[in-house]
Amino acid sequence: MSSQEVVDTPLVRPEQIWAAIADVLDPELDTPLVRLGFVDRIEISGTEVGIFLKLPTFWCAPNFAYLMAADLAERARTVPGVSSVQVQLLDHCAGEAISAAVNNGLSFAAAFPDEVTTDSDLQELRHTFLKKGFLRRQDLLLRRLLQAGLSGEVLRTRTLEDLSWDEATERACLCLPGATLQLAALGKSARAYVERGKALGLLRAGGPLFVDEQGEPIPAGDLQSFLRRLRSVRLSLLFNTAMCSALFRTRYQHASAETAHNEEGENPL
Repeated sequence: MSSQEVVDTPLVRPEQIWAAIADVLDPELDTPLVRLGFVDRIEISGTEVGIFLKLPTFWCAPNFAYLMAADLAERARTVPGVSSVQVQLLDHCAGEAISAAVNNGLSFAAAFPDEVTTDSDLQELRHTFLKKGFLRRQDLLLRRLLQAGLSGEVLRTRTLEDLSWDEATERACLCLPGATLQLAALGKSARAYVERGKALGLLRAGGPLFVDEQGEPIPAGDLQSFLRRLRSVRLSLLFNTAMCSALFRTRYQHASAETAHNEEGENPL
């Protein structure tokens, strides 16, 4: 490498930042911001990083907007060589206040004392939506297993260790009495389901593979009722995602937001 190439090589590369923020979620939609197209651009000057965030409407809830901006900043700061991160929330009713709070390390409660009294309120809100995302993932997995011909009782009695996956082949494997069921195109979804469940403390070693939002096993004979609840959660997330994506595309005609969910809601993240 020549001396000129060394001088021209940026200390932090944009692709490093894009990779670091790739799975930062819109908590209400349970979908990555990058996939939705909400991250407008990244600007880098030496070791200083700027991230520009846009949302579907001028009035998107400030608490959710703060969570997204704060999460982007936190992830970008983990990239080696980054000395500072500034997130700018654009075209938003509280954009300047939220950007200033995140960039100066203020909590949401400190920046918006009239909105919440403690930051535990905001974390409880985040936890609630993470659980909804967990239930949506479970709905996908259960529906695929039922389509494969498994009974409710067989599914209800599976343990966490019965499920495995191979992301290289995109296959999920479920151990059954005397056999192993392989499911194509489900590896990433299986991993995402287990990782979210473990992170929330809902799935535990030796415990049931399918649980409710409190981590309790599904009672015998209640699977159909449970599935109806999961369907309600899935449809709610799909509706909100479709609406927000449409609003975003209308607001920013050049936006490259992708359709985050197909009709079955099979979003592995």
